[in-house]
Amino acid sequence: MKKNLLTLIVILISIGGFAQKLKIDKGELKLDEKTIGFVEGKKPLFTIFSLDKSYSITAELKKAPNEDSMVLPWIEIKDEATGKSNELEFKNKSRKFSAFNYDRSIVYELLDRGMVGAEGLNKEAIESFINGESAGIAAKRLGVQGEIDNAGKIADTYQLAIDDYGTIFSVKAQNKDIDDKRIGFIRVTSPSQNGDLKYEVMDLDNNLVGTWFARGGMFSGYEKLLNQEVITFNGKVFKATFDNRGNPTGYKMSKDITAMNIVRVLVGNGYTLGSQSK
Repeated sequence: MKKNLLTLIVILISIGGFAQKLKIDKGELKLDEKTIGFVEGKKPLFTIFSLDKSYSITAELKKAPNEDSMVLPWIEIKDEATGKSNELEFKNKSRKFSAFNYDRSIVYELLDRGMVGAEGLNKEAIESFINGESAGIAAKRLGVQGEIDNAGKIADTYQLAIDDYGTIFSVKAQNKDIDDKRIGFIRVTSPSQNGDLKYEVMDLDNNLVGTWFARGGMFSGYEKLLNQEVITFNGKVFKATFDNRGNPTGYKMSKDITAMNIVRVLVGNGYTLGSQSK
């Protein structure tokens, strides 16, 4: 009986915690209709104040240039008094995340992490986070984007093209016949074994160079699922975005933007295809 009662209490506490409702009404930050602080500003920069306005932090949304629009920004949390800061990512999209209410989404994130509570800003938790180990999100995201941009520039120099048979051409082809601009082939399998799109890229000798999966792809020797990613013959993994805008009415490989994205990613990262038997 006591065990059942204890279980019920835990369930009710859990439900009550999850049911907490945040609202920002004319700058007032309310938790379950109780005012716990204030929020000012607009995207990308918000200032969050304690109830008596004696303490405040800024929360700034940041994104890497040219980053995929579906990738959420990260948040830089800064103590206005000390100027110290640290970064965090939106980790829990189910907590009523909304691109139209970033201020509320940010506060929900802080609530999940214990930096906001029933009494408003938790100064101790915030200072512990800010003075703790740097999350390094900006360095990682900006560095990754730099690599992507550089790969794109390299791919541009190859002036790639794909015909309706999946033959890949480039002005940098190095074949015996100087008029032969082929460097490889790409084919699409739909559906693949897992029911989703799969593409394979081969060189001119029909050696498999890279395999791309739309989602949930499994590749021998690689432990994670592949989602809009291409894995190469030597185990490298690169993001290549799915894009079906090229074929609005009837399919043609020459118009397949996803296929071109895959080839560009491979070529831009040093997989120049061609023939290995020259």
